[in-house]
Amino acid sequence: MALVDEILLVFNSLYDIVNQGYTYFYIQASSIIGEVYLQLLLFTVGMFVYAIFVWYFYRSLSKRDLFKLDLEKYRFSTAKHKTLQKVGDVIIYLLKYGLIFPVLIAVWFLMLSFFLLVLTKGMAVDQILMASIIVVSAARIASYYKEDLAADLAKLIPLAILAIMISDPNFFVVETAVSRLSEIPNVGSQIINFLIFSIVLEWSLRTLYLVKLGINSLRERS
Repeated sequence: MALVDEILLVFNSLYDIVNQGYTYFYIQASSIIGEVYLQLLLFTVGMFVYAIFVWYFYRSLSKRDLFKLDLEKYRFSTAKHKTLQKVGDVIIYLLKYGLIFPVLIAVWFLMLSFFLLVLTKGMAVDQILMASIIVVSAARIASYYKEDLAADLAKLIPLAILAIMISDPNFFVVETAVSRLSEIPNVGSQIINFLIFSIVLEWSLRTLYLVKLGINSLRERS
């Protein structure tokens, strides 16, 4: 828990810096181009950034193999002994699905939580985290069934929020969104629990998928 406390302390410091920087920028830019034009610029750029996030989010999260990393070149292809090749295969597998996979899942979860936090109102932070991990987890489960279904599921909530924001001019207030970021340290332990859940879920899905491949391989040989 000491590590978590240190991370939250760093986050609080970063939040203070970002908040002060944003306030200074907003005041200075408003005096130069006008507050109306500044808000138009911020909303336009913000929507563009959010659209890019949604596009990459659902396209990546909906893939059963979440990423393609050329680790095969590190295989012991020159080794003559088959045992060494099997050891190399195990190392590659652990690197891909034991380290990088959980990191990517955590990144998508945290990014989705961040956008939902600043774009929604009337929802508590813990509810937003719960919604984010549900979307990520459901999309990952669906990716092992049908990737098209996973893609539709992964972009459903993000696009719905974007539609609400466009139709309701008062839906998003920059100052309110920035201030809500200060609530994140209060749910640091919940974030860690959700990340553990997503990692265990991914490993369970991957294990079941490998078992299925193994059974199919045995059937083809028989």
